[in-house]
Amino acid sequence: MRPITGREELDLFSQLPYFLNEELADDLVQGRRRPGWMWMALRGDRLLARAAWWCRPGDDTPVLLDILDVDDDLPAADRVEIGVRLLRAAMSATLPSGSPTPEYGRSTPPDWRDRDDTRRVVQDRMTILERTGATLFVERLRLEWRPGTPIPEPSGRLAFRSPRGGTELQDLMTRVLDGTLDAHSRHDLTEMSPRAAATRHYEEELARYPSPRDWWRIAVLPDGEPVGFVVPAHNGYNPIIAYLAVLPEHRGNGHIDDILAEGTRILARQGVPRVRAATDLGNVPMANAFRRAGYVNFGQEINMTWT
Repeated sequence: MRPITGREELDLFSQLPYFLNEELADDLVQGRRRPGWMWMALRGDRLLARAAWWCRPGDDTPVLLDILDVDDDLPAADRVEIGVRLLRAAMSATLPSGSPTPEYGRSTPPDWRDRDDTRRVVQDRMTILERTGATLFVERLRLEWRPGTPIPEPSGRLAFRSPRGGTELQDLMTRVLDGTLDAHSRHDLTEMSPRAAATRHYEEELARYPSPRDWWRIAVLPDGEPVGFVVPAHNGYNPIIAYLAVLPEHRGNGHIDDILAEGTRILARQGVPRVRAATDLGNVPMANAFRRAGYVNFGQEINMTWT
């Protein structure tokens, strides 16, 4: 059990299939991964299991465990045992002592529970994680808008403008946390104030996207009162709807459809091949808004955490 020596071992590390394999080389170049964070369990030249962490460019520590795979041809008991041994060794050597353990994320087909092959793959990984102390945190829908899908014309009920100053968006992000259905935001609110949670989200994610900030939009009523906002962005992999929200006092009036359409329209004008988005499986109002806007549920994501 050891980390890869460098890019020259990417072919070995990629012997186990997962869609992220095609991104690994560029991730290393961009600083989103490091060889010392990409661990393998080997028997000779055969890759039995692997684990890898990801970070945003410029980070010094991992922020997400997004690869955990085992050779699915191994006997069931061996798959779990080898996976547990590898993950424990990798975590001990990779993660700073005393720091929070990064969340785990696994992309799955939308119907993974309905097929024996995909259900076994996901359940094996979840069992490995549970053996190291992780528990299921939330399951999320992965959504995609594709060129040619109609975008609703503006209803005329709202106008859109760029955020004013450096703090207006953070002010609105703070307000929309009241009554939020997002599991990560709800967890943040157990540990910090709404303002602190909004500021951290802004500084650690939104402000670090390489895309132009003049894509960001505040939705306002004819008298100028803010109703909500949308943050279209590019995360280095795909164009995305990074954040979409309606202020508590304006929820239930259908404004989410206009705001999402505006964000999608901004990205579509860039000639993008797709627009990606995600929301919690349990956030039914948001999921329904994406479906009404023509977004397709192309996958799901399992998030697990250690406490």
